[in-house]
Amino acid sequence: MATTATGTEARVCADIARRQQLGVTKYGQTVADNPLSWREWAKHHYQELLDAAIYTRRAIEAHDAAVGRPTTDDLWR
Repeated sequence: MATTATGTEARVCADIARRQQLGVTKYGQTVADNPLSWREWAKHHYQELLDAAIYTRRAIEAHDAAVGRPTTDDLWR
């Protein structure tokens, strides 16, 4: 039984489709057609995760500043 995604899930699916189109436009191929090695894929993934951590920390710091809360290292508690 197939169901259709709605809400957040549907928006993520749409984001994936848009991201794929951007990639095809930029690189001329899909990820499936890209002949990178396993290690090269893992390296790209690792770099993307580092970027995501930076973006997330930046968002936390911006939120803290907006609500007048000093940013601390309380993320570890």
